[in-house]
Amino acid sequence: MDEYIEQDCREYISRIDLSPLKGKTVLITGANGLIGTYLIYMLHFANMETNAGIDIEAVSRGLPNKALSELFEKRYKFHSVDLNTPGILGLFQKADYIVHGATYAQPGKFLRNYLDTIHLNTLVTELLLKKARADNAAFLFMSSSEIYGEPDEENIPTPEEFPGLCSTVNIRAIYSEAKRMGETLCYAYRDYEGVNAKIARISMTYGPGVTANDERVLAQFIRQALATREITMLDSGSKIRTFCYIADCALMLMNILVYGTELVYNVGGKESISIRQLAEEICAITGSRLSAENFLQTNAEKVKISPQHVELDITKICAEFGLHDFKPVSEGLRRTIEWNSTVL
Repeated sequence: MDEYIEQDCREYISRIDLSPLKGKTVLITGANGLIGTYLIYMLHFANMETNAGIDIEAVSRGLPNKALSELFEKRYKFHSVDLNTPGILGLFQKADYIVHGATYAQPGKFLRNYLDTIHLNTLVTELLLKKARADNAAFLFMSSSEIYGEPDEENIPTPEEFPGLCSTVNIRAIYSEAKRMGETLCYAYRDYEGVNAKIARISMTYGPGVTANDERVLAQFIRQALATREITMLDSGSKIRTFCYIADCALMLMNILVYGTELVYNVGGKESISIRQLAEEICAITGSRLSAENFLQTNAEKVKISPQHVELDITKICAEFGLHDFKPVSEGLRRTIEWNSTVL
């Protein structure tokens, strides 16, 4: 098993009572992703430390990633399948809880796989909601802060009630509008079909498991720092982001899945940081230099249309579940960089 992910999950599993999952079956799509991997590890350690007897059924297009392969060789079921294949849900056993995280979240990937991205968040979401209805299962849809578009200053931090300022006809709409439709399906199946559906609007997760192949800014900064000891930014780095350490994210998602009573929850971090500050922090940890005077122009147009400031209001989730201690960005970055150093 991955020692960094194991350390995180052993630490965080003590912060939540997962006894309602005892003897239950949890189906997780997007299992090879960062969030899916952490959720599976947390469930596994609940089994190891409390004899919870949770049956994990995982789904991803590829074979189990390196961190998961040992777990699924021994005791759980892993399906390497394309969820867009007709009739594929017939392979899965009856579930008590369903977590739908399968998607393409990196802009480069969702642009290359635009129809799959739309279908995974709409058609597949509805199929899984139908399964939840048939199985009488709780359903958690992993949505995104992208559904808010670019909020005005009065709505930053952005609360769950904000309806979003989004265009349906720009390149990010492939992802954000598909997520919005997925949310509407969750609303419809909850209000009209009696499904215990919940939505987590997740923002800017990072941590061990974010590799150099990830096309988003944090991973690319780490890749540059470790490979060349120099970071070159795409622009001035003035945009603001609020990063959420993956173990904090997984803990929030587990609380929503098991105990959540509302339809929608924001899931994010507490520390806001500019892209330039992020680069400087990574430089300080790795002993690299920042070359900000020679901005790369590749994909500049895509950078321009991303929001200026992403920060979610997580008051509701923190108050409902008593969440207070979040991993500091400096420590989370150090762990992410150390993990990458071990896998490069």
